[in-house]
Amino acid sequence: MFSFLSYMIPTTLRMGTPIAFTALGGVVSERSGVNNIGLEGIMTAGAFAAVLGSYYTGSPWIGILMAMLVGILISAIHSVLTITIGAKQAVSSMALVLLAEGLCGVGVEAFFGQSGSTAQVNNLPTSNIFASIPLVGGFLSHLSPFVYIGFIALIVVTLLFKFTRFGFHITAVGENPTMAETCGINVHRVRYISVLASGLLGGLGGAMLSIGQMNLFQEGMVAGRGYLALGAVTMGRWNPVASYCSAMIFGFFDALQLYLQTIPSNPIPSDFIQMIPYLAILIILAVTSRKMKYFGVTAGGKPYTKYASSH
Repeated sequence: MFSFLSYMIPTTLRMGTPIAFTALGGVVSERSGVNNIGLEGIMTAGAFAAVLGSYYTGSPWIGILMAMLVGILISAIHSVLTITIGAKQAVSSMALVLLAEGLCGVGVEAFFGQSGSTAQVNNLPTSNIFASIPLVGGFLSHLSPFVYIGFIALIVVTLLFKFTRFGFHITAVGENPTMAETCGINVHRVRYISVLASGLLGGLGGAMLSIGQMNLFQEGMVAGRGYLALGAVTMGRWNPVASYCSAMIFGFFDALQLYLQTIPSNPIPSDFIQMIPYLAILIILAVTSRKMKYFGVTAGGKPYTKYASSH
């Protein structure tokens, strides 16, 4: 039992944190009324940018900074299309996913002279700064710094919505933008900042995949985690803490399938084991969706622009 827990706890945190980062970003964006299905593309671009930054500077921390900046840049495109122009949010999101995946594929060949994956770079798999702490130092030091950054992000986003005026503005804009505008809240500005924040957090999620869990970028490495983050937002009912915990549930089942594959002479086919996280997630979402009385943000997915209102 101890060996099971000693494997599952750190692995759950490692597998769940990238989804949690992106889910927190999804909460901020969707609470403002802007759906961002393009989180998958943001994670992909963030993962590649993190490797690129680490490759050229030798510092994974610079890679993290680049991942955040690229996530903000992609979100800025989504913001202009959906907030200023009033384009369909789902269409804009999916276009950005395709754009990010295409640019990253071309970027791998352009910067590294090979296809499919990049060269290996400096990464951040552990937190050696905690190694000297008595009793728990060994456990804490084996966790990636991204895990601790994820805890900080959770606290910041939670405090944002609970105790700040801007958090109240985000909620007001998402529920009734017309009333919010009447009360003097700049709807466009609030939505822009919220969507850009989702890009920053999504970029962090992608960076953890490439330089937190691995030390390179591979095409397809995000593998639907951006969509799992959206599922975590829905399952968590647009609440930061609940969405974070939902992401960790997804991480648990991902860790479980990895653990089952380490068991010698396991009679369960490996293809079925690899399906466990996705089957579990589908079942959980089906059950929780049926019990939901609150189906999201009132003005979610609805543009609020002069252009859109006139059509």
